[in-house]
Amino acid sequence: MAGFSTLHGMHGMHGMHGMHGMHGMHGMGAAGPGQEDGLQSSAEAMLYAAGLDPLNPAGVAPLPANAPANMRRWAPEIRALLIQQVVAQKVGHAVAPDGASVSLTWNGNALVTLQRPSPATMAAQCDIVRHYADQRPDRSAEVFSQMDSFTAYFGHILGLTSARNPKTLELLALIPTIAGPVTMIPKHVFAVRRPSELDARVAPLIGTPGHGAFPSGHATQAMALAVVCEALIRATPAHFGDADKRVDLCYRAAQRIACNRTVAGVHFPMDSAAGARMGMQMGRALVAMAKAPDPVAGTPGGGVVGDLNSFDPNSAPAQDYLYDHTLALWSVPGPGTPVPVDFDPLLGWLWAEAAREFTL
Repeated sequence: MAGFSTLHGMHGMHGMHGMHGMHGMHGMGAAGPGQEDGLQSSAEAMLYAAGLDPLNPAGVAPLPANAPANMRRWAPEIRALLIQQVVAQKVGHAVAPDGASVSLTWNGNALVTLQRPSPATMAAQCDIVRHYADQRPDRSAEVFSQMDSFTAYFGHILGLTSARNPKTLELLALIPTIAGPVTMIPKHVFAVRRPSELDARVAPLIGTPGHGAFPSGHATQAMALAVVCEALIRATPAHFGDADKRVDLCYRAAQRIACNRTVAGVHFPMDSAAGARMGMQMGRALVAMAKAPDPVAGTPGGGVVGDLNSFDPNSAPAQDYLYDHTLALWSVPGPGTPVPVDFDPLLGWLWAEAAREFTL
């Protein structure tokens, strides 16, 4: 998976004479660059020995139709497309006629509702953004490395490697591609200017993205990742002796990733607070969607996600977004209306493969 430095431990093996005999294993099972001509000439020289008889239909073994087990045969990017399309059929938005609010919905049921910030709130938030600039020397490496992908920060906390956790890495890479796009409708509806458009003194550390500020896509994606990581950790309690600490660190990472966008000067704290709520709800819905039926216990699979209270940034215009706010979100069950989420066998397949890696 992109962004994961999982092979550092092998650097000391470079140049080992005992590895020379493995060079012939490169590209086993598929043609590599420059091999096509050689494969063709070799085949033409030998295939006559297989004869000219028509293919016997009895030897054709069809694959089962519409079977989750076929997911094993597809490339990771195809699995991602399939799951993205399944989720896209469930997720929606309910927009108030005047554009004052947008609800993130699942099968038409609201998961969380956001209210549009006022000019006075944006001005108060802009003052907070300016004060974050003094953290840029300490956080610039994080800011730049998190611009496009930050799943590595969660893999680092969970101690993942490409050899032991390939499906977990695949699952974590998938989550942001699902969670991020759900912010685009509210970004368009609310049309909130970026901090540097309101105050030249912000002088952002990085280029300003070409879409609205509220809510934050980074905060949404990071919180969804934290929720999924927690569920993976909790699914096999004995795997980590320090499970509670790792869960806490995942949510701390989510908050810090979101905060780094304020440090960079491209997001208000209220953007992160709104995005965290969307991400938490998306993460919870995806975890419920991945929960398979249990014939032994007689449970049908899927689950229920409680909707959250409406988030109105105007109720506390000068409020920062701190870890205490993240902690309050994920550690306290919401009292909202239950939203049913059905099990999906495609996401369930990938989830089961990832969860199995936590038993190794």
